Amino acid sequence: MRILLVQPPTGRKEEPIFPIGLAFLAGQLDGHDLKAIDLSLERDAVASLSSALEGHRPELVAISLRNIDDSAYPVTWSYLEPLGRMMVQLDGIDAHLVVGGTGFSLYSERILSEYPGIDFGIPGEGEEILPALVSHLEGGCAPSGWDGSRLLPRKLVDLNAISPPRYDILDLSPYDRSGGIGVQSRRGCPFDCAYCTYGYLGGRAFRRRPVEAVVCDLERIRSLGATRFQFVDSVFNHPREYFLELTRAVEDAGTGLRWGAWVDMDVSEEDLRAVVGAGAEKVDFSPDAITEKGLRLLGKRPGESASRLLPAVRAARKAGLIVGGNFFNGNPGEGLWALLRKLWFMLRVRATLGWSETFVNIGTIRVYKHSPLAGRMLEEGSVAEDCDFFEPVFRRR
Repeated sequence: MRILLVQPPTGRKEEPIFPIGLAFLAGQLDGHDLKAIDLSLERDAVASLSSALEGHRPELVAISLRNIDDSAYPVTWSYLEPLGRMMVQLDGIDAHLVVGGTGFSLYSERILSEYPGIDFGIPGEGEEILPALVSHLEGGCAPSGWDGSRLLPRKLVDLNAISPPRYDILDLSPYDRSGGIGVQSRRGCPFDCAYCTYGYLGGRAFRRRPVEAVVCDLERIRSLGATRFQFVDSVFNHPREYFLELTRAVEDAGTGLRWGAWVDMDVSEEDLRAVVGAGAEKVDFSPDAITEKGLRLLGKRPGESASRLLPAVRAARKAGLIVGGNFFNGNPGEGLWALLRKLWFMLRVRATLGWSETFVNIGTIRVYKHSPLAGRMLEEGSVAEDCDFFEPVFRRR
C-alpha cells in the first residue's frame, strides 16, 4: 500500500521537532511504499501537501497530532486551526485518512466529532494497530478487539517486540540544528504528578526498550548525520538499574553524539559524572513546586524534597553540564511567597552557577484531560461539571 505519513503544520514558525511517532510507525510498515512529510517545516504547507499527494498518490494518509496547543499562558497557540485547514485540503481525496498521536489520544472522541473527514482514529500506541488496519484494508483480518467503528482499540505495545524507528524517513539536518531529534528508551511512568498524562498515555509503569535497540538508534542517527539528540523519556535516571546499564552502553558505543535528558532531583554526583562520560551536555530538572506542601499537592513521589533542588543543580554544574530547571506558578498550596522564592532561585543559580549555562523557566499548568489534576478540579467544582479540558484550562492559584 502507498502510505503518506504526515506531521501537521504548526501554523507559525517554531523550532523543528523530529516526528518520532511517525518514525516508530514507519518501522512497522516494511513492505509498503512509504513517504513522510513534516509540514511544520514547510513555508507553504498547502503547496507542499499538494505536491506530496500528487507525487505519491497515497492510498492511506496517517497523521500524527502530537499536541493540540502549546500550553502557553495567557496567550495559547492552537495547533487545531492549522490541522483544520489541512483537513479541508484532504477532503475528498481517494485515500483512507487515519489520525493518531498523543494529542489525538487525549481527546480522540472529541477530535473525531470535530473532524468527520477522519476515517479512523488510533488512540494510544499505533505500532501494532496501524499495520493491522492496513492489512485489513488490503483484504485481511480486522484488528483484534475492533468493532468496526471509526475509533480503533487503545492498547500498549510490547516494546521488546516492535521494530526500531525509521529515522531515515526525513532529512535530519533541520532537527539537528535545533536539537529536536528525540530518542526514546522507555514509555510510561509510575509517578503520579498531578498535571501529567504520561501514566494515561503510556501506562503507570516504566516500559523499557532493550538497551541494544536504543544504542542502535544512536548509531543510526549518527550515520544519518546527526550530532546531538534528546532523550524524550519522562525521567531518565529511573529505574536506576536500567539507567546505569543504558548509560554504560551509550558510553561504550562511542558515537560522539551530544545529548540531553530529564532527570529527577535524587540523581547522584556519581550518576551525573556517568552521563557526562556518555556524552550528555545538558540535564533538566522539573521540581515544579518549591515548597514541601506544593510538592505533596502536585503528587510528587514520597521522598522528594524542595531542599534537594539546589544541591542537585550545583552537582550538575560541577559535572560540567548545562542545567535547566522548571517550575509552575499557581501550584496547589503555593501563592505569592512561593513565586518570589522561585524568582529568587532563578536569579541566584544563574548569577552564581553561570548565566549562560543555567536556565530556569516558570510556567503555568495547562490542565489536560486524563490528568489527576483534571479529576481533582472536577470533584472540587472549580470547573464546570461537563468540562473536558479541550479548550485551554489553566491552574493559576
